[in-house]
Amino acid sequence: MKSKIESILFVYGEPITIKKIAGVLKADEAYVKSAVLELQGEYAERGINILEKDGKVQMTTSEKNSSVVEQLVESSLSEELTPAALETLSVIAYKEPVSRTDIDSIRGVNSVFSLRALSMRGLIEKYQGGEDNRTVFYKTTLDFLKKLGIKSVKELPQYDELSRVSEKNNQ
Repeated sequence: MKSKIESILFVYGEPITIKKIAGVLKADEAYVKSAVLELQGEYAERGINILEKDGKVQMTTSEKNSSVVEQLVESSLSEELTPAALETLSVIAYKEPVSRTDIDSIRGVNSVFSLRALSMRGLIEKYQGGEDNRTVFYKTTLDFLKKLGIKSVKELPQYDELSRVSEKNNQ
């Protein structure tokens, strides 16, 4: 059970409710909560921690390693975007606003790490929306437009054609 929870937390990358984990694992919430507490103890002195607040759990880096992680992030920000990040950014730019589920569906892979990298660089932002105002959507930022030297995503190459193609595929 703990191994499965670790995998879920690693892949999900964002806070996830114990209830959702229990649903995925078809397990009792109290049992999942107990396993999370055990994992927290096991990770106490390691480079990874498992945080729990208000019924949500997330795998994070240890606070004691923050300076090393900060150096890595800073060096990563000065490097070029990876092909995965560029692909994710393209999906967002041509389909915005777009949910992570839709991004993952279009790309066929989990995009959480690309989304985090793009967000840290200030190229995308997320906001709550949808009918229930709980769905998270992604869109490009003004910095994205400034870096490309355009005033609107509609100035992107083949924007009208490609944005219509994605609309047709969703119908």
